[in-house]
Parts: sequence; structure tokens; C-alpha cells
Amino acid sequence: MLFLIATLLLTCKKADDTPVRYCGEANLGSSTNKKRVLFIGLDGTRTDALQAANTPTIDSLAAAGLSHWNVDRGINTVSVPGWSTILHGVFPQKHGLTKNSFDGNNYAQYPDVLYYIRQAQPTWELYSISHWDDFLNITDGQNFCMGVNTEDELTSRALYYMQSHNPDVLLLHYDYPDHEGHNSGFSPNNPAYLKAIEDNDARINTLMKQIKFREANYNEQWMVVLCTDHGGEGTGHGGQDDLPQTRFVWFIVTGHGIAPAQLQGYHANTDLMPTMLKYVNVAVDSAWGLDGQPLY
Repeated sequence: MLFLIATLLLTCKKADDTPVRYCGEANLGSSTNKKRVLFIGLDGTRTDALQAANTPTIDSLAAAGLSHWNVDRGINTVSVPGWSTILHGVFPQKHGLTKNSFDGNNYAQYPDVLYYIRQAQPTWELYSISHWDDFLNITDGQNFCMGVNTEDELTSRALYYMQSHNPDVLLLHYDYPDHEGHNSGFSPNNPAYLKAIEDNDARINTLMKQIKFREANYNEQWMVVLCTDHGGEGTGHGGQDDLPQTRFVWFIVTGHGIAPAQLQGYHANTDLMPTMLKYVNVAVDSAWGLDGQPLY
């Protein structure tokens, strides 16, 4: 993780004129593994705004899998703690991050989901592509990561690697809902914010067509995870631990053998990491100290 932080660390969201950033190498890959994971993070996508937006692709994924619309994302309602909670499977009290900085992280004791997959499957192709460079620092197990300048470039790059390479796990991070929320307001009544969500729904549709192609032609079974790191109020979200529209978010999980259900009761974003590990047959050890449980 130290080399990633040294070469990639940024503390603000990516500007459109920032050069594309790389780490590691995207190999062609030779895995014949069936169970694969596509993780899609939609930064700053408030639950009621997602439900108000016209999102046929996301709606179809929710209907086909597990969904929850009142998920606890934990305290410290900014992105570095939020994505760390999701991808390390523990709350800030353990991973150590409370703001958009990696100072004082406890990642060594609480590694990320890709680290554990890498330990179990050393030859797998694990990729991370993001419209926000700091997202690339949150995981350390990938053999390839890439920072891009636009949501469209993120989609085209992800599509390219799914068509020309053989990723076993692909993490994608879309940033524009958060950008538009800061620009004009996190609200289900803000047309610009809803459009940012709807535009990403169309991009996800493009990716889902490729997933279906791979499943039909390569005997693969993909888990698709969609989630967000926080909601928001006004044009901000930091320091809003007690606002339900900021702290309580949503997730959607689809995959072979996972029965559709709209989950009720208490669930947290920490449930997503053990769910992904279970799907790719990585047994969770209680000694890891994770704060969540598999969803199925």
C-alpha cells in the first residue's frame, strides 16, 4: 500500500485535465474461474434521489437480486472513510480513517477485499478503475489500477478490458453524482443531480450487456454489486452523521444462486465485503475482525 500512496495520493476529487494514472499491469489472464465480480460504486448517490431518478438498468438489477434502501454507512460521512468501510469490511473505529486523508490508516491490520482474494487466488486478474484517484488507494490487492478523467472514459476503459482481457474482479468508481451534488445540491428535487444518476444508469447498461455476453459465451457467473458511500444535504455531506439522508444509503447485489429479495432490518455497508468473498469461495476467518456478515 505504501507505494500506491506515494505515487497516487490525492485528497480532492479528480479534475478533468488530470493525466490518466496507472499502477500495475493489466495482463491478458488465463483464469477459467466461473465466479467473478463487478463492483460499481456511484459516489454520493442519495437513496431517495436514486429512487426518484429514471434508472431502468439499476431497477432491473434491484429486482433480480438483493436490495436494501436504508443501509448504515457508518460515521464520518465523507468518501475515504466510506469506501474504506465498504472495501475493508470494517467501520472507521477499526480502519482508522475519519476524513479524506489516508493519514493514520489501519489497513495493515484490516486489509481490503482484493488483498484476501489475492491471497486465495494469486493468479487472478484484479482491476480497479476510477474517476477519483483516491479510490485507487483504498485497495492494495489489485494487479492493475487506472484513474480516468470522465465517466464516459471510465465506461469505455472498463468495456475494453472486459472485451480484450479476462478480469476476475473489476472495481469501478463513478464520481459524477457526488460532483453534481456539490455543485447544485444533493436532492431528489434537483434535475441536474438526477441527470447525473440517470446518465450513469445508461453507462451501467452498456457494461451489463458485456456481462451477459461473457456469461453466455464463457461459462461465467458474475456477481454485480452496486452501492454508494454517502448521501448528502444541501451541497455537502461531511459532518452529517446524524442526517438519515446522508448516513443511510443503499446497495444492490445480484449473482448466480442469490434469490431476489428486498432486505429489511439493520444492514450496513460492511456486509458487502464478506458477501463478495463468499461468492468467489474465499472463506472469512473470524480472526480478521470484519464488522459485517454475508448477505446470503
